[in-house]
Amino acid sequence: MPIRAVRTSVGPRSSWRVWPRRVTGSMCAASSASPDMDHRQLGFLVALARERHFGRAATACNVTQPTLSARLKQLEEELGCALIIRGHRFEGLTPEGEHVLSHARRILASLDELNAELDPSSPPSGLLRLGLIPSALDAVSSWVVPLREHYPALTLRLMERATLPLMQSLMEGDIDVAVGYLDVPAAEPFVARRLHTERYALLAREDCFTLPERPAWADIGNFPLCLLTPDMQHRHRIDLHARREGVTLSPVLETESMAALERLVGQGAGVGIVEQHGPEVLRHSGLVHRLLPATGEDPPVGLLWRAGAPPSRRLQALLEWLREPGEAPM
Repeated sequence: MPIRAVRTSVGPRSSWRVWPRRVTGSMCAASSASPDMDHRQLGFLVALARERHFGRAATACNVTQPTLSARLKQLEEELGCALIIRGHRFEGLTPEGEHVLSHARRILASLDELNAELDPSSPPSGLLRLGLIPSALDAVSSWVVPLREHYPALTLRLMERATLPLMQSLMEGDIDVAVGYLDVPAAEPFVARRLHTERYALLAREDCFTLPERPAWADIGNFPLCLLTPDMQHRHRIDLHARREGVTLSPVLETESMAALERLVGQGAGVGIVEQHGPEVLRHSGLVHRLLPATGEDPPVGLLWRAGAPPSRRLQALLEWLREPGEAPM
């Protein structure tokens, strides 16, 4: 749905008016009266979709629930269609609501970025949304704190997702930058910068399991394994290497989160297979790791961001900081 936004005043407290153009077909048709939609209405819709509860969304937006409900109803009237499925409670968005939500997220991100760009003399500030594959969590964690020390006005929001949802989030503008696999077809539309090559290691509690000093892939079938779920790219690659070695994996625990996997291993639940950066972070917890042999197909992992527009100041700050020698793993 084409939408245009116009700034109505100049200065740090500028407001915005957003007008949708009339659309036809199954999507919303704007009312005959000229709509007077502002960006806060879009923010209310985004908050409601995120919180899935009118009261929590109102609290997140610092308004009362009646105010939020009234403004969302006004938004529906201005667009000429229902956006929200209402019952005794919030039940979801209509197809038109999902369509408007996608645009609203991009519009609000653009307005936020524009406000930051208008003052180039100030240090990068505001929210940088960084999505990452679970296996990259510890590698990213190793440079998040130094990055925040270098740019104290920058807020980082880390979102752990599987590869395909991660790429979808990046395409739809729900995140600003991703740390993911560079060798998957879903990464092809994006600008990429390589950070490291993923290598795998066994991880276990020293007082629960005895790991070989130099384990082979054939050894992994000898342990009760804690692994990511089969829909994760990290797990898919581990399964592939195991099959090539004639090893059948029978994990005792599966999880969608690398942090949860590491906690389970730390409790002695089994032996994990993790990305090589992870065990270094956990050595103080009584855990040991043993690096598995390179496979010859170890995947490249790196930064991904949308093409077609200059990076925001926040993203540019991250890209420049990661170029600094000795500051972060590359």
